[in-house]
Amino acid sequence: MLNTMEQAYLHGVIADYLGHSERCGAVWVPSGDEAAIEELVPTFRTVVHDLIERDLVEIREPGTALWDNAPELDDREVTEVLADPASWIKSTGSANRMIMLMPTPRAERLLG
Repeated sequence: MLNTMEQAYLHGVIADYLGHSERCGAVWVPSGDEAAIEELVPTFRTVVHDLIERDLVEIREPGTALWDNAPELDDREVTEVLADPASWIKSTGSANRMIMLMPTPRAERLLG
C-alpha cells in the first residue's frame, strides 16, 4: 500500500520490498536483482489483485505518464498486466511496462 499511496509504478513494488537502506537509513536503494524479483511476482500478483478486488488499489497503463490520460483497465486487462513479468521488473535495455498504482477513493477515506 505504501507504493500505492506514493502513486508509484508497479515495477518498483518488489524492488522496494527487496531493497535496503544506506546512509543511516536516509536513502532507500531498491533491489536490482531481477531473478529475486521474478521469483516473488506470483506472490505480489496475488496481493495486488486482492487489493484491486477490495477496491483499495487501481492500476492503469498510461502512455504519457499521466494517470488521468490512461483508460481504466477491465478485469481481463488487469489479469494480463499482473501476469506479465515486464510489469514487475524494470530492466535496462528492454521494454518495460509502465503500470501506475493509485489508491482508490475508498482507500483514501480508510487511510486518511
